[in-house]
Amino acid sequence: MMTIQTIKSLLNESNFRLTKEREAVLETLMHSGRMLTPGELYQLAKENHQRVGLTTVYRLLEVLTKIGLATPFLIEGEIFYAYCPEDHHHHFVCLSCHRIKDIYGCSQAFEPENAPGTVEYHRLDLFGHCQNCQEEIPTC
Repeated sequence: MMTIQTIKSLLNESNFRLTKEREAVLETLMHSGRMLTPGELYQLAKENHQRVGLTTVYRLLEVLTKIGLATPFLIEGEIFYAYCPEDHHHHFVCLSCHRIKDIYGCSQAFEPENAPGTVEYHRLDLFGHCQNCQEEIPTC
């Protein structure tokens, strides 16, 4: 797991200072274990740090996304964010509990030599229901 010092360095390189409020939001996102909407992240961070503002949450999420430490997911018209500091990987996203499972390794379909053009990057996310949530979904 990436340390706060490493993240501070990355943020400083982007001319973004990690204040105590922003650090509280970052730690909340890092330790949530699931993806969160900006509003959910704001509420959780505010419980631990009274001075956190919603604007702080949005600014931090924007910068974390730009430097590759947060990944946005659009689900049913709502944007969720997940802390995502690892090297290249893919995701399985549970639509019920919003937990994310990282998937490492790429299919041959995503290898640059199999592409019909020049590949800059790719992203693959799988959406469904994790085993825990699947057991709770009633079957007909």
